[in-house]
Amino acid sequence: PDLGIVSDAKAALTLLVEVAQEMQKAGRLPCRKEWVADCQQRKRTLLRKTHFDNVPVKPQRVYEEMNKAFGRDVCYVTTIGLSQIAAAQMLHVFKDRHWINCGQAGPLGWTIPAALGVCAADPKRNVVAISGDFDFQFLIEELAVGAQFNIPYIHVLVNNAYLGLIRQSQRAFDMDYCVQLAFENINSSEVNGYGVDHVKVAEGLGCKAIRVFKPEDIAPAFEQAKALMAQYRVPVVV
Repeated sequence: PDLGIVSDAKAALTLLVEVAQEMQKAGRLPCRKEWVADCQQRKRTLLRKTHFDNVPVKPQRVYEEMNKAFGRDVCYVTTIGLSQIAAAQMLHVFKDRHWINCGQAGPLGWTIPAALGVCAADPKRNVVAISGDFDFQFLIEELAVGAQFNIPYIHVLVNNAYLGLIRQSQRAFDMDYCVQLAFENINSSEVNGYGVDHVKVAEGLGCKAIRVFKPEDIAPAFEQAKALMAQYRVPVVV
């Protein structure tokens, strides 16, 4: 019969593995090689395409480059929105407690202070945050805390100049109300109509920032961000 299990997930799985090992030694464990092969085949063939060369950059390409750049020890911090939903599906997380997500509704702005908190709690941890533009703007002033107290981490900002998740919900009702964040910035023509110049704001708050428009520039920007973070011991926004 099927049995329900109420337990800490790790404790239950540890016991299940121990029982499986005992069954294997006794020759009572069914062979699952065919099932494993099927799973591996699906992983090889059903992954979505991420290598896009489009400009503006597609978020899938951003996550592909993040997987290449930050390694198996990376700890991701994120909050909500289409950027978080896509990140949860595409970023590779290899360790427990290395995907820090608020898991609540309406928490815009949580990412920056949460990333600073993770760094403060575990200074040796390789922290990378991921935000959409409005989550980032919501508590952008908290970057100054990272500069003041020398709390270094990398913050990847996926900027589409929209409240993307809200726009997605509105479309079901044929609405497009107050979700645009784009405007022509008279002080920053290099922003190309995306509105807020996040580079200038981050630098004004004592941090470092790198602007990327082309997919081939993402990987070099991440390497530059690592160097800036190590040199200046402040948050670095890409």
